[in-house]
Amino acid sequence: MTPAPNNHQIITRILIVGAGNGGRALIEFFLTDPTVEIVMVVDINESAPGMKLAREADLPTATRYKEVMLGSSLRYDIVVEVTGEDWVHQEILAVKAEEVRMISGAASKFLWALLEERSNNRYLQERYSTIREGNQASGDKMIFGNSPQMKNLEKMIDQVAPTSSTVLFIGETGTGKELAAETIYNRSALIDKPFVKVNCTAFSADIIESELFGHVKGAFTGALTNKKGLLEMADGGTLFLDEIGDIPMPMQVKLLRFLQFGEVRAVGSNETKIIETRLIAATNQKLEELIEKGLFRQDLFFRLNTFTLELPALRHRKEDLPMYIYHFLKKGVLKLNKKVERVSTNALDQLIQYDWPGNLRELQAVIERAIILTDGANLASEHLPMSIQSENLTNFEDGLMSAKKMVTADFEKHALHHYLNKSRGSVTMAANYAKMARSTFYRMLDKHDVDPDQFKKD
Repeated sequence: MTPAPNNHQIITRILIVGAGNGGRALIEFFLTDPTVEIVMVVDINESAPGMKLAREADLPTATRYKEVMLGSSLRYDIVVEVTGEDWVHQEILAVKAEEVRMISGAASKFLWALLEERSNNRYLQERYSTIREGNQASGDKMIFGNSPQMKNLEKMIDQVAPTSSTVLFIGETGTGKELAAETIYNRSALIDKPFVKVNCTAFSADIIESELFGHVKGAFTGALTNKKGLLEMADGGTLFLDEIGDIPMPMQVKLLRFLQFGEVRAVGSNETKIIETRLIAATNQKLEELIEKGLFRQDLFFRLNTFTLELPALRHRKEDLPMYIYHFLKKGVLKLNKKVERVSTNALDQLIQYDWPGNLRELQAVIERAIILTDGANLASEHLPMSIQSENLTNFEDGLMSAKKMVTADFEKHALHHYLNKSRGSVTMAANYAKMARSTFYRMLDKHDVDPDQFKKD
């Protein structure tokens, strides 16, 4: 039923002629408006969507609008005609009372479109409200999946989280090491204490000591004031050192002393402070190999290797892929405000067959790109990068050279994404991984319009 009106409100009485999808949308909208009363819904088809809804809402219905308008004492202020038939429009104009207003034609279509857009927005809000609330409450959360490796990982995280032990996460880039570190923090007794993240690749060798340990005024050119280091900021809480395998050798000595004794001495200062913090570290490198090459201290490795957890690559747990695909689909449609509901069978098969060298980070980027390219509710194979569309690689209808050019270009772009994912947006490191000159790498970035900044992690 239409909501009961307030005695002080002016009520507009509406007769709706036409109960298809447009009429149904109008009924749904007006039923929630206490200033509107639907006096009757008319359609020649008694099984029309709007007629069914009207009966469910106990609204009067009829099949002949002329009889209603000429032969009854029904009072109404507006006739809304949404049949789309010009002859119906003309007949209603001829029989309606002079004081009765009429909405039809382009005006009714505009109203219908407006209500449809409102319905779409409401659909998105309702369908993904849980995701939004979860993200607002605690940011992204670790999704472990159903594979035996991830179930075991979650069990071990639950066991180590309440302790004060140092934890080292190892695994390929994009496997979710930072989220795993946040999960330990969120499940620990230090949840109300500081959680300081340090990306060891974010600072050059010249400034990393100042960033980690702080400095005093005048310690070097540009040190205009005293600055507290990131390690001291984590006092009493949890410190996360990401990509610890990239930390310069000279800094490893000071870091080891900090881990052993909690000693922090700012650059240019003679004062040593003792702080207490829990350490979580992560790396995508094999530290044992770095030790053999003389690039990582063995004693520091022993200090870090108290409790080591490995995050498996996506290609080793493909049974989890469908869950991650739909998780990123939901996040993407919420972010982009698009109504994409499903992934086609072919697209899902191709996503599962792909090896995902960039792991979760690459998967999320591919799904978001596909959502942008999708016009309807179905994410299909055509919306995926060519490197993933394995079934389309043998389509040579445009000729061999054209097909070769297309596949080569897509391969190059995918390779750029892979190396930039691995280097977290550092062009110099990406070029080294690709074993090519940095100038050549830059030319390829320009050629394929790839922005390395998109791969940098805050």
